[in-house]
Amino acid sequence: MATKPITQFFLNLKLPLRNARWSWGAQNENTILLRTWADEFSSQGKRVVVLREPVGYQERESYGLDERIRHLRTLWAGGVAGYSVIATAKATDVAKREIKEYRDDKVFVIDQLEARADGAIVAVLGGMVPADDLATHQAQHVTAPAEGPFPVDVFATGMSTDSYKAKLPAMRDWLIEVARRESYVTYAEVMDRFGLIFFVLRTAMGKLGHQSADNGEPILTALIVDKETHRCSDGFAEEFGIVDDQAERRRLYSYWALPKGRTEDIAEPASAPPVADPDSLEERAKRFEQVEVRTQQGAFRKAVFLACGGRCIVSGCSILEALEAAHLEGRNWRDGHNAASDGILLRRDLHALYDTGLLSFAEDMLVRLSPAVREHYGVFEGVHVATTLHPGNQKTP
Repeated sequence: MATKPITQFFLNLKLPLRNARWSWGAQNENTILLRTWADEFSSQGKRVVVLREPVGYQERESYGLDERIRHLRTLWAGGVAGYSVIATAKATDVAKREIKEYRDDKVFVIDQLEARADGAIVAVLGGMVPADDLATHQAQHVTAPAEGPFPVDVFATGMSTDSYKAKLPAMRDWLIEVARRESYVTYAEVMDRFGLIFFVLRTAMGKLGHQSADNGEPILTALIVDKETHRCSDGFAEEFGIVDDQAERRRLYSYWALPKGRTEDIAEPASAPPVADPDSLEERAKRFEQVEVRTQQGAFRKAVFLACGGRCIVSGCSILEALEAAHLEGRNWRDGHNAASDGILLRRDLHALYDTGLLSFAEDMLVRLSPAVREHYGVFEGVHVATTLHPGNQKTP
């Protein structure tokens, strides 16, 4: 049983998780691999729960749930190769589980999905396939279509899109509902629900806040508070000139209250734009190239982006707005080191850790982290980097 981060297991199978922290599975053109739980597996019936009964999920929509439903819709229709890796949870009686261990030598074959009487969806499992043979097996295996229409009627939030901009309408709608309940949410709750890292959350909050101001409304992001203090950060006052965030929350509760005859005055929440099909790597590289940080760095950014497959080599992140082309240690753009081999693609926060020596790469191509950041970034410790690095970059913090 493996205890290394499951993100590495998915990467090794060429099925990288779209979000290392929140995804429950991964998909490529012909294959879907789902992470499921050992306590929801029945060896007698050879079935495992892939989506709990409605009472278990409808009150907690999240990035992971949104993406899981999309995966299940695809498997329900059949025609793709479905598999499951079964993990054991550290504790089963908590809202947010953590993985204790999982089997990394074999995966279960999903023969078909079916709906249970209580509304849960389960996967009917076939045999097991060695992980090393998955590439060969998936070329021959097809999960059979399930019977009847897909049983889950859940609003498509768009939360599993790579672009935070596509999530803004859903975030706005959700915060309005929070205001109508006269409540508030924490930064962690927003990040968990919408699959955002903190740096992207700050940008999204700025967009939403200014949208409120432009509409003549109280600032909606006053509802997002620190877990310990239950107050907004200093940045809220600096951005919008509002010192008393508690008073702003009271204004929000009054403004968005229902019904009390004010429904006609409330702006209709914007609906999410349709999420386009994923662009080709070349087209995404062109857009990434245009976001220049220094003069004449576009070509370097594009070269590194293409060489790394459009993903952070550590986290697997493919969100354009969160990626940066980092020069390897000992390579300097001023000295003309601007070839693909001079850099690597990193998520912005990991780039900052790399530049300050808090993250590095050992000779065995494994990620090494300084003890100072392991509490928050420990999931990446020991991740194998599938690229060749300049020798001067390989050191241990």
